[in-house]
Amino acid sequence: MSYVRGPLARSVDRWSRTLLAYLVAFVLVLLTAPGSSHGEDGNQVLASMDQAMTRAADQFFEYEVVHSDPGKAPKHMALRVWVKGQMRLTEFLAPGDMKGTKALVRSRTQMYLYLPAYNKIRRVASHATKGGFLGTTFSNEDISTTTYADVYAASSVRSEGDNWVVEATPREGVKAAYGKLVFVIDQKLALPTEIRYFNDTGQHTKTETRTDYGCKDTICNAGVMKMVDHSRNDAWTELRKTAWKVNTGLSDGEFSLRRLQP
Repeated sequence: MSYVRGPLARSVDRWSRTLLAYLVAFVLVLLTAPGSSHGEDGNQVLASMDQAMTRAADQFFEYEVVHSDPGKAPKHMALRVWVKGQMRLTEFLAPGDMKGTKALVRSRTQMYLYLPAYNKIRRVASHATKGGFLGTTFSNEDISTTTYADVYAASSVRSEGDNWVVEATPREGVKAAYGKLVFVIDQKLALPTEIRYFNDTGQHTKTETRTDYGCKDTICNAGVMKMVDHSRNDAWTELRKTAWKVNTGLSDGEFSLRRLQP
């Protein structure tokens, strides 16, 4: 059967095609919106966070440290830290039994300790990354990780208020101490305000908060960092920044093994 299409039918067809085009455009916007659940967008957020955390050529910090185990008196410590790229040198100033203890991080897989009581330098074994860093709730992995996008790949990202929330799991072939991390990242600073740590079975084991941010030009850092270990009855360690310098001209030689011993 043949028939002649009238003006009304042609108008309906044009309206249908226009509606379909709008629907396709709307779906594409949803798929590429910042609040979508696409891992690629989350990887871009993590890369921006890494860039913001490593923007300085080098940095120097001094911290007052408080460590608390349930049922025990808080332990007070003091330390100073030099940072350049992935390298980090930490020296304890107090208490007396820890004074002079140093930790040198050359990379995620290369960490050394100097213990003045023995006057020896020892390398921290790669399988000990999950171990606590000198009695704190920060692990050796936490101390030695300066960037995240090269270790973890985003599986989802969403916008919550003024923050990004990014879920990430270890990249294929990369050894990591955690099965999943969830980052809460300030959108303006591109820096984390909270990191939730999960083990390989999905258990939420630790929560780190970074607050009281201060900035020098475009370089910003948290004034208070606190790590709560839920697997240790919520034991916690808090670092309170008391001094901070940026771009002091540190050389790579400051992060050599010779720098560990007096």
